Amino acid sequence: MKKLLALAIALLLAMGCMSAFAADGPIEGLDYPDLPDNTLKITVSTANFGTDQVNTKMMKLWQEKMEEYLGIKLDITWTTIPWDDFRSNESVKLAAKDLADVNTYSQGDLVNQYGAEGVVLNLNDYLDYMVYYPTFVEGNVGGWDGINNLDGSSYVFWDGYDNDVNLAGAQSFAAYAYRFDVLQEYGLEPATTWEEFKDLCADLQALIDSGEVDADYVLHNGASWMAFYRGFVGTFHTWDTLYWNGEEWAFGPIEDNFREMLTELHELYELGYINSEFQTDESADDEAENARILCVPTLWAGSVQTWNAQSDEDVVWGLAYLPSSEHGTAWKWGSKITGKNLGTNLQMGIIVNAETEYPEWIVSMIDYQYSPDIYLMLNWGVEGEDWYLGDDGLRHYTDKFMAQPVSDRAQLLADEGIMSSASARTGIAFVPQIFSTIAAYGDTEPWWSPEKGYYEGHYWYETAFNGGVESISPYDRAPIVNVSDETKTARAALKSACESYAKTESVKFITGELDITDDAVWAAYVEGVKSQYKGFDDIIAAQNEGTDLESLSMYHD
Repeated sequence: MKKLLALAIALLLAMGCMSAFAADGPIEGLDYPDLPDNTLKITVSTANFGTDQVNTKMMKLWQEKMEEYLGIKLDITWTTIPWDDFRSNESVKLAAKDLADVNTYSQGDLVNQYGAEGVVLNLNDYLDYMVYYPTFVEGNVGGWDGINNLDGSSYVFWDGYDNDVNLAGAQSFAAYAYRFDVLQEYGLEPATTWEEFKDLCADLQALIDSGEVDADYVLHNGASWMAFYRGFVGTFHTWDTLYWNGEEWAFGPIEDNFREMLTELHELYELGYINSEFQTDESADDEAENARILCVPTLWAGSVQTWNAQSDEDVVWGLAYLPSSEHGTAWKWGSKITGKNLGTNLQMGIIVNAETEYPEWIVSMIDYQYSPDIYLMLNWGVEGEDWYLGDDGLRHYTDKFMAQPVSDRAQLLADEGIMSSASARTGIAFVPQIFSTIAAYGDTEPWWSPEKGYYEGHYWYETAFNGGVESISPYDRAPIVNVSDETKTARAALKSACESYAKTESVKFITGELDITDDAVWAAYVEGVKSQYKGFDDIIAAQNEGTDLESLSMYHD
């Protein structure tokens, strides 16, 4: 009888019927599938953000900590692709069902289509195997309702954020860069209103025309891939995509406020203030470092530090918050949520191939990346070696980094795989980011505000202090929308197609190729935007019909 029972068990094991849950894992009370040689062998497809993170010190420590937590060995085949190439190929790989076991992901709602088709794992089937990720979900706008689809599914471990200093600052597009050396020499100040900004542009152009200031243009775009109007949408209380405007969901580039903004930019262009090649010049870096321009309205945090480090010492770039308008305080992009959360826009994260052999182990592995054991280490490095706790109770990088020129620090951090460098996303991207690191390794930079005048500050902090609560855009605290997977997929496709068309065509209004004052021309442009996606009006209507307006009260604490 015992021989027959043993034979039956052996047959069941061979058929895969009894091996599903037998091994101990990291979560007490749960069984995990047995692994050959106690080793999880998987493939991972992720992005390279400028530095090859796979062979860094932090990646090795990531694997050590992960193996210790899971109680198994990891045999991972890593495929890393430059970020731009990675993003451009994602939809193709999804459509072809060409996925690694684990994949970095950046396409928002697009995944829902492939999750419904059984290509991508439904993570909610494995909630028991999560310990740390739920904390980030619960801290997000809408909690679980904010990430779940109508059918209760969820296919992405969304990118996490730990706002440990609890400030609603922003990382980019929340300030204009000005040549402070020129402003101070001629008794000028950054603009606080749109009318002041136009007057300032006129004053600076007069200095160029008179030969008193040797520069080519007053205004220059940050880079050719940035839509130039991206630096102005907040001032005019509109946006460059589908967004919540405080009352309803709307497509920004066809709003009246957007037209008003384009009208103003066309005036600046006609007056010669804007670099005529603003949509084709690769970058403002060379012009800024060589003192050929005076103001950049579209830029990333950190740009000013780089320009100042590379410029002659008498050239000083500085920052001031966006100018307001008759619409009120300018909205900034990406105002951070306090505490642990998933950010303001569910766009990036990690997806799992539904055909992977050991989803239980993989889910627990990715979940552990949301533990401070992992994300604190990858953001800051090793305590004592890379950072220390100061008398002020805050973490600080050691002299290994801080004794070096500020222009070198980011690369030194990246070479070790420390994520705050912004060019090394170690582990399986995306590991949660700690935002206090943004200011931790950089020097202060010149700032100006009406209250303080010219002073030194850090971008992320100053965009919280200077903008204030009124600067938080409605889009960054949008209400939860309960729509079908089909609508989410259509919404993502609409945004992609219509944004691309609007970015190309709206530039023609700025340059005068299209007449912004002609109602018929504007109407044709609006129809052109809508024509890029069949059912445009229906998708916008579905988005608004799914909005839970009563939930708005939760954002006014």
